[in-house]
Amino acid sequence: MPPREPPWRRHMPALNFDLLATRLAPVVCVLAACACATTPAGPSSVQEKIAMTEPTSTAAVNTQDVYQLNARVLTWILSVRNVNDLTAQSIATRTGLKFWFDPDNPHHFSASGKLVAPWVYVVESLSTRPGPPPHSIGFEMWVPGNKDADRTEVCIGLDHYKQPLTAAGFKSVRLVDSQSLEYWSFSNDKVAVKVHLRGKTKRYDDQLCVSKVIVSASA
Repeated sequence: MPPREPPWRRHMPALNFDLLATRLAPVVCVLAACACATTPAGPSSVQEKIAMTEPTSTAAVNTQDVYQLNARVLTWILSVRNVNDLTAQSIATRTGLKFWFDPDNPHHFSASGKLVAPWVYVVESLSTRPGPPPHSIGFEMWVPGNKDADRTEVCIGLDHYKQPLTAAGFKSVRLVDSQSLEYWSFSNDKVAVKVHLRGKTKRYDDQLCVSKVIVSASA
C-alpha cells in the first residue's frame, strides 16, 4: 500500500481565518447559550468547541518568509554532527517548523507550507538506501507543476550556503547533473550537503538560485 500523500502535495487553498471566525461567532454563542441552559459549562468547554474547528494540516497555515526560512535551515545544517541529527525533532528545534508524520510509514515526516505566492516549500525525510531511514533530509522551494518558474521572488544565491559551510570546514566541489544543471557538494567527515541551483528567470540562466538542498549524514 503506497504511503499517504503528504498534505502539501494536495495544494489545498489557505483558509481565511478572519472570515471563518466571523461566521462561527454566532454559532459559538448559540452553542454556549444552550450549554448553559442544560449543563454547567465554563470557558474551557467553549474553547474546546472552537479548537475542534481548526485544521489539522500545517500546510494550510504555515506561511514562511523566504530568507528567514533559508537562514533557519542553514542554522540546522550547521548543527548536524551525525545521522542522529536527521530527525524531525532536531530540525524543528532549529527551524521552528511543525512536522507531519506519515501514519503508514513512521520513518517518513515532512513540513510544508507557502512562501510568496505561488511558491511553496517542503522539508522532508528521504530514504535513499537500504536500512532504517531517514538517510537524508530534503529542502525544496518550487511552484507546483512548474519547476522552471521565474525564481526572482524567492532567489537565494549559492553564497548563502557556500560561505558558512566552507567557513565551518566543509570541502566543496562544483558538479553538473544529468540535465546540465549546476549543483555544489559540501562535505566533512560525517555530513554531506548538496545545494542544487536553477536559473533565476528560466532553467538555464547566468544568474543562479538555490532550488533544493539535500543533507545526508553517517553514524
